[in-house]
Amino acid sequence: KADVVELRKLDINAYYTVSNITVSCFTPVSSLYNINIDAEVSRITLDLRYGICENAEVGIEVPYLSLSRGYMDQFVEDFEDTIGATTPRSRLRQGSNNFNYSFIYNNKNLIKRNNASDGLGDIVLKAKYQALEEDRYGLLPNVSFRAALKLPTGEKRSLLGSGEIDYGFGLLLDKAFSDKIIGYAGCNLAIIEKPDFFSELNLKRNIVSGILGVEYLLTQRFSLLAQVTGNTTPYPSSGTNALDESAIDAGLGISYIWKEKRNVSWNFAFTENFNSASSPDVTFNTGWRVGF
Repeated sequence: KADVVELRKLDINAYYTVSNITVSCFTPVSSLYNINIDAEVSRITLDLRYGICENAEVGIEVPYLSLSRGYMDQFVEDFEDTIGATTPRSRLRQGSNNFNYSFIYNNKNLIKRNNASDGLGDIVLKAKYQALEEDRYGLLPNVSFRAALKLPTGEKRSLLGSGEIDYGFGLLLDKAFSDKIIGYAGCNLAIIEKPDFFSELNLKRNIVSGILGVEYLLTQRFSLLAQVTGNTTPYPSSGTNALDESAIDAGLGISYIWKEKRNVSWNFAFTENFNSASSPDVTFNTGWRVGF
């Protein structure tokens, strides 16, 4: 959302996200690229935001990451069979409940891990400034600008961090179209430094991402949300869909505000990818927000 935390108020957000990932692709004929990933990535995030003035907030995100064989393979396979959205070649080659992360370029192992890992990820410092407030009866939306700085606190040998400092800038808009419907939009530019383990690749320094969403309020406390997100790829042209295609994902979720304490809310969301190899097959997210 484009709004910021009130002056001298604190928002505490705690999230749990788990993504099921399977990728099996190689460059035909030359086999210049050969990528095999079978893993689940879990992320527990503590997100603190504090209002430093009427129109601005600062915050910090502290993530704890786990890369493992996970527990969702059978559920995802059964669900994809039901809706006809299977990734047969990848899942047949990878098997179930395994962990493997292999990235081979020009017959060199840039990444080769068969052991699970967990630990502190890359911490993010961030700030947001709300430049405009919506005209409830006109066309003017809420508009905010934000910036972020990612610190190399995660261990790169365990793939918990990139080992580099990255930057990000973004624009957020939201608008209430009625008492029941709220629309959201946003775009971001991330400026990244190339990790050491990809030193032989000509990575792009910029990643552009965006979001379109809508929220429908069933009651004053319970709402449904739908969104589409996407981001460009930082990888050079490889002849594989996993690296060459932009990631596009669709998500559905619910949000609930506690009756007795309107400063406490809970949300749950499910995300499915449109491009089967360029982003996780399926992601689940749940979180709590408490305001002080």
